[in-house]
Amino acid sequence: MKINKGKYIAGLLAATLLSAGILSGCNAKQERSTPDTTGQTRAETGGGKRELTVVKESKPPAEQGIAVQRIHRIDGANIEKWLSDHELEIQETTLEKQATATKEGQYSYRRFRFDLETGKRLNIKDQAEADQGEVIKSFPSPDGKYSFIQTWKNKYTAVNTIKNIATGELREVAIDNYMEMGGWLNNDSYILATGSMKDRGEIWNISVDGSRKKIALQDSDIEIFTEFAVGNGKIYYTDAKSRLKSFTPTQTRPIQLAEDVSSLSLSPDGQRIAVSTAGNGGQEEPRLLIYDTGGHVQGLLIGKGDLLSYPSWSPDSSKLAFAVYTEDKGGMNGIYIFDTVSGKVSPLGLSYQPVYPLSWNPSGTRLGITVDDKEKLIVTHIVDFKK
Repeated sequence: MKINKGKYIAGLLAATLLSAGILSGCNAKQERSTPDTTGQTRAETGGGKRELTVVKESKPPAEQGIAVQRIHRIDGANIEKWLSDHELEIQETTLEKQATATKEGQYSYRRFRFDLETGKRLNIKDQAEADQGEVIKSFPSPDGKYSFIQTWKNKYTAVNTIKNIATGELREVAIDNYMEMGGWLNNDSYILATGSMKDRGEIWNISVDGSRKKIALQDSDIEIFTEFAVGNGKIYYTDAKSRLKSFTPTQTRPIQLAEDVSSLSLSPDGQRIAVSTAGNGGQEEPRLLIYDTGGHVQGLLIGKGDLLSYPSWSPDSSKLAFAVYTEDKGGMNGIYIFDTVSGKVSPLGLSYQPVYPLSWNPSGTRLGITVDDKEKLIVTHIVDFKK
């Protein structure tokens, strides 16, 4: 069904503002007001009348919640990465041949540089044509001076290098790896869990000068890393018994932080961990909680439902966007944003169910959401928040 863009945006704005009002503690009892030419407002309640003087605030309230300014729509494409606050790389998907009872559908893919300010698309040369199928992924250091780069020749083999951003110098790191799980421990070291065809593989501490050192981890309850994160001097993972653990490169034994953990998302500043629970063997709904790095729960749960997916921290770690699906329509459904400053959880509006990870722009003023669409295959909505 084709959605009218004007009605779509208006509906989302109305839902967002209504939700913000509820979360801000608005009175459940509404009053109907009529303007008065004396500069006051008359509020009619029951059979009597009373006058309320309108006081203009010199400063806005400290806690504003989430307010949407505009929504951009990109048909048939998903976000590959943000290039700046208003430019991004997108991948456009086109159905070339419909699926049949015996054959899957055939699709073609093209990449574009897309400018949200002008709406212009600049075609990017097909990567397969440019480098014979190589896939390059880069991970900049917290201070932006270096980048850890993986060039995947195929799905099992990668060439790892450290790049000095200022000089352009590349230092190859001689490590065989099957996974891209890792992260910057600090400005000078990158931690890489290499993976293996047989077991969890090795964990390496890679310095910006290209040198490497193997990290010993004594834990018989981990066979393969499924959840792995690094930041602010610590390494985090979940073991085979769904327990969240942490350790440092100088430790051999980890510290247990939490139980019943299905997924984790470490904030960019390394101060908070968003944890999805496994639901205690199916006895309870999965929940989303915020822990500090010591394993202490920060406040109450921020989300619950049948499925919690795509938690995504804003670059400054002030907000966490996440998706919730609940079969019971009276429960949480759609995209929600947790504000670490106010402690509020705000629904974004319509019940989006994303099919790609949620994606913030560098300043955290825009959020990209890609959903399925019957006509366009997929559609990406980019939400601009009021500053």
